[in-house]
Amino acid sequence: MPHPLRSVAVVLLSVLVSACSGDEPEPEPIDRGPTTDTFPSFYGEVPSNVLMISIDTFRRDAMSRYDPEGNDNTPFLGAMAQAGVALDDHTTCSNWTFAGIGCTLYGADVETTGFTPQLVAGGDNSWPEATFLAGHLKEQFGMVTVAASTNGWFAEEWGITQGYDVWFHPRNGSAWGAYREGRDALLAELDTQPEGTPWFLHVHMIEPHVPYKAPSKYDPSPSDLEPIPWDLTAKEDHYDVTRNTWPDLDDDTRGLLEEHLRYQYRAELAYTDQQIQDAIADADRRGLLDDTLVVVWTDHGEQFWEHDYQSHAYTLFREENDGIALFWAKNIVPQVWNGPTTSPDIAPTILSILGGEVPEQMTGMPLGTAADDRARYGFAVARLGGVQSVRKEGHKLTYSWASGGVRYFDLNSDPQELDDRFDADDPKVQELWQLMLPRVQMARPLAPAMPQSWPVGLPVE
Repeated sequence: MPHPLRSVAVVLLSVLVSACSGDEPEPEPIDRGPTTDTFPSFYGEVPSNVLMISIDTFRRDAMSRYDPEGNDNTPFLGAMAQAGVALDDHTTCSNWTFAGIGCTLYGADVETTGFTPQLVAGGDNSWPEATFLAGHLKEQFGMVTVAASTNGWFAEEWGITQGYDVWFHPRNGSAWGAYREGRDALLAELDTQPEGTPWFLHVHMIEPHVPYKAPSKYDPSPSDLEPIPWDLTAKEDHYDVTRNTWPDLDDDTRGLLEEHLRYQYRAELAYTDQQIQDAIADADRRGLLDDTLVVVWTDHGEQFWEHDYQSHAYTLFREENDGIALFWAKNIVPQVWNGPTTSPDIAPTILSILGGEVPEQMTGMPLGTAADDRARYGFAVARLGGVQSVRKEGHKLTYSWASGGVRYFDLNSDPQELDDRFDADDPKVQELWQLMLPRVQMARPLAPAMPQSWPVGLPVE
């Protein structure tokens, strides 16, 4: 007779697969038994292992679950979110990979750590000695820890692989290649350990990063789309046309270029979604999902000129800083979480779920413990110098070091952040600035070479 949890697992996996195929059979009712007192909660026992999948350059509203236009580019991830615990009000801490991965694995906003990654910095820009999530999992649970990343920022030279027993850049640069080689490295490590040793496998996928060049079968571009004279599948050409050529184009050509980019970006998402489905299916065939918590998150988004730029590492508006995060396991109790969450919450949530200790360095909040009126912060030293933001209860303030410019948006009435309502005398502006100011004072010494102007009309002490 099959174990009842295994029966549940079969039902959940069938839901995932059928959701991707368009076939949605009704699962048979199953008595799943008692649940754990953790959050998220699980039928039976909390999983012992962690499979983490982080995805690069994935804007939130491009995921099927959140796409306002109803595009279904990511059916498998949408199904995972539905069968697991989705964080439906999630933001990222920064707008580029090094900072985004660092804050997530460290469990704290970058400016609070005493170090900040700088995209345009010279000299040593590597993370100093620190204990990231992998190190805590090793110390507290004796886990074997393996990382595979197709993004060069997630590498030993930047100090961000501390705590992993094995890390590497896969020979095959695809998302599937990262999973496959990470899986093989994990299995090799486990062969040297006692049976039942818990493990942590982290796979970071650079897709759908520039250049967007998914296999042709994923390209949804209409056949009558007028061609353009640029090769957007070449990184240098992509950046050249979107940064240098764009300002001189007429409106019609701009619209056509953007249309091509969006179609190719959606193709990358569809391709990435399929590779994740293949990875999850492979992990299940090998028994790697039977006692495993799967965590999926994004490090930052992608802009398509909503606020003057294309790609990312420019601003802290929603297209670059709304994020995706979800938890899934065969025995997880499905739930939607609508409370405000942010990247640094992921590591302490994992430790809390596993019954471990959340270290003081982790200022992120385990899921379900943060107040509904919490403030969430963004910070980056990237293409436009230092930029910071604070968001609370649908109100948002952004600050540019270089210009001293401050913008204020009411996301409740202006979700696309198009109506800057900054007024230094507005009580809401003053409230948000008082929340941001200590973060500016923390961040400023971390990038002393970056130019800074203070905003006019707001206190600086």
